[in-house]
Formats: sequence, structure tokens, C-alpha cells
Amino acid sequence: MLDRATQFASRTWSIPVADLELSLEEITGGLESRVVRASFRSPVAKDLRPTTFVVKELRDFQRRETNIYRELWTRLTAPPTVRLLGFEATEDADYLYLEEATPQTEWPWNQTFISAAVCQALARLHDNEQLHPKTLIDWDYESDLAKSADETLAVALDARDATGVRHWRRIGDLRRVVAALPKLRSALLQATAFIHGDVHSGNVILRASEKRDVAFIDWARARLGSPLEDLASWLHSLGCWEPEARRRHDTLLRAYLEARSSKQRITTDLRTLYWYASASNGLSGAIRYHLLVLIDPVCSSDMKSDSVRILRSWERVIRRVTEALGDSSSD
Repeated sequence: MLDRATQFASRTWSIPVADLELSLEEITGGLESRVVRASFRSPVAKDLRPTTFVVKELRDFQRRETNIYRELWTRLTAPPTVRLLGFEATEDADYLYLEEATPQTEWPWNQTFISAAVCQALARLHDNEQLHPKTLIDWDYESDLAKSADETLAVALDARDATGVRHWRRIGDLRRVVAALPKLRSALLQATAFIHGDVHSGNVILRASEKRDVAFIDWARARLGSPLEDLASWLHSLGCWEPEARRRHDTLLRAYLEARSSKQRITTDLRTLYWYASASNGLSGAIRYHLLVLIDPVCSSDMKSDSVRILRSWERVIRRVTEALGDSSSD
């Protein structure tokens, strides 16, 4: 990848390869694709400060992200993401060359108005009708979600601590929600939009330039889906780590709804759909991931402690859905 990144930098910044000093640094963090930070400078340039960009190697199914970035930058004048500097398609892989956005601060989400800015950016994304759905039809997400839900239940049944107690405490709730997943999805998908599909603090950058300049990264799970899936993903993941966001949950929910063109309000029906969306997110892999952490002897005690706490939050989501299902069955 070093030669490829060097050639790209040479073409893009019009610097002869012989005058480039370029190095690569792997970016880690649970990413499925290989991602590196490329840093270069030219000894002959007046400004010796290094320039950086990100290179993302996409293989097989991951290659759909190339089309998603192209759609974002072709159809929107100011998409809520990092700049696409270029891309290359080879027989084996695609290579995305992306701006490395500088975050304003490592953790700005203890300020409610900043977390609300992300909700508002999501609302604008969901209201946009310029994105092309044909880019997204290559993924049968519903089939993958159903398979993931079944696998999650299987892991929950088997994942136990040293004393034989299941890590997932309310297995009946989980079993019921997995069985009802087609019903949940049917209700959710009455209203669809282009969604990011994986909104959490690791995939949101608050740029250093402006307080409310939000950029979403890692669009590999972008698709047509319920807008509430993005919103629930953001608020749930944020609430797991930020007490202020957890306390201000409905304030952030209202910030999103008021920013939508439809000007929705919080109603019982909308709240039910919100929990359906959150449960869908959990069953798509998040719940299973934390169960697997707890039974993996390689994982650290800190990781296991975090997973115990986060699983309790997912249990509350699943419990809310079973309560909603109980209410609907009695109508």
C-alpha cells in the first residue's frame, strides 16, 4: 500500500515521487477493512509540515462503500462526511483516499447542544431525497439481520459465567423479540430513508473548524432503512458512555424530530417504533459482540466490565420491546 499511496500523493499534490517522504500508520478500532493514515512531506517544499490523508482498502462486500462515498460527493453539495480525495478500483480491491478530519476535541459529547447537533445532522441526511437508491440494492439487509438475530439468541443461550449462570439474564424477552423481528421490521420500514447504518461516537467527528460541523465516517453499513435506526444507534451508544446524554435522552430525541421536515412529535407510537429500531440495532451484532467478549478468555477484565454494563442497557431495550409487544397483543 505504500507505493500506491505514494503514487496518489504525487498525482494529487503534483510532487515528484523522488521528492516525497511518505509513511503509513495503521488505524485500529474494530474496523472490518484495512485503514491507514498516510503522512508525507517534501524536503524541497517551503512548508515542511507533513500532510496527511486516509487510505481505506475495501475488498469483496466492503467495496460497496466506494459507491456510497461517490454518491454522497456527486449528489450532495456539502455531504456530512470527510472529503473524498480520490479512489482506485483494481481487480482485487478498491482504495479510497479520504481527508483526515481533525476533531475539535476527543470527547465533546458531554455538552448536550453538541450531541444535539449530531441529531440535527442526521435529520438533514434523512430528509435529503437526492441520494440514489440503486446504490444500496446490493445488500439484502433484512435477511442478514434475521440471521444475526438467530445467531445472537444462540450465543445468549450458551454464554455463561464460571458458575454456569447465563450472561444474558432475561432469555425469554430475547427469544420473544427475535421471534417478533419480522413484525418489528414491517412496522419500522413503513417510512424509509438513506441512513448511515452505524452511528456511534467512533464514527462521528466534530471538526476543529466549527463547533457544529459534524462529519460521519465509515459508511459501509449505509442503506435504505428506518431513520429511527440511525437515531437510536446514536442515542443508545452515546448513553452507554456519557451520563449527560443519558439524562438528556428525550431532549436529544426532540432535537432530531424538530429538525426533520415533518416536524414530528414524541408520541406513544413513535416511542414504540424507536425501541423497535434500537432492538434491531442490538440484534444486528452489538448484543452478540458483548456476549462473546464475556466468554473470550483473551479479552481484558476492563473489556468484560464494559460489556457487562452495556449488556444491561441492551436488556432494558429488549424489555421495553416485549412490553410494547404485550400492549399491542392486547389491543
